[in-house]
Amino acid sequence: MLKELRGNITFKIVPSYRPPPPSCEIYVRAQFDYDPRSDDLIPCREAGVKFQTGNILQVISKDDHNWWQARVTGTPKSSAGLVPSPELQEWRVACLAMERAKEQQNCGNSWFGKKKKPQKDKYLAKHNTVFDQLDLVTYEEVVKLPSFKRRTLVLLGAHGVGRRHIKNTLISTHPEKFAYPVP
Repeated sequence: MLKELRGNITFKIVPSYRPPPPSCEIYVRAQFDYDPRSDDLIPCREAGVKFQTGNILQVISKDDHNWWQARVTGTPKSSAGLVPSPELQEWRVACLAMERAKEQQNCGNSWFGKKKKPQKDKYLAKHNTVFDQLDLVTYEEVVKLPSFKRRTLVLLGAHGVGRRHIKNTLISTHPEKFAYPVP
């Protein structure tokens, strides 16, 4: 059809509307310290985010199996970057524990003069116990709650001093100020 046309041809490009991807509202508390400058596994050290135990991270993307995109909340001008996924961090800690266990075995064997043959199969059932013994918590999911506007009144006293009577009197005389707690 374009071959047969003569003269100027004008194309009008109309962008299609795509709704923005849903924002990720996942917040986690870090349970370990991380510095991307000392990480040999990170693809780009400049893209990593440094954090400490207790920092709250907002997870932006969990698309990659090994690396999440996240930012540290509560710090001004915090940019998003790469943080290790829980699977990667668990694997890293388990491998370090296995290496320490091997070093301890080798030290014990060299003390008595025994030498072991190097094992060809790296995935042995005895190494699974190292993974099972490690109880790792890498991130703890947290929720951002709105601030609570009401004040709470707590009545403390020994058994039989009339706490229930005081509570019922306050609620009946001032129902606009006091109410029963909702369990």
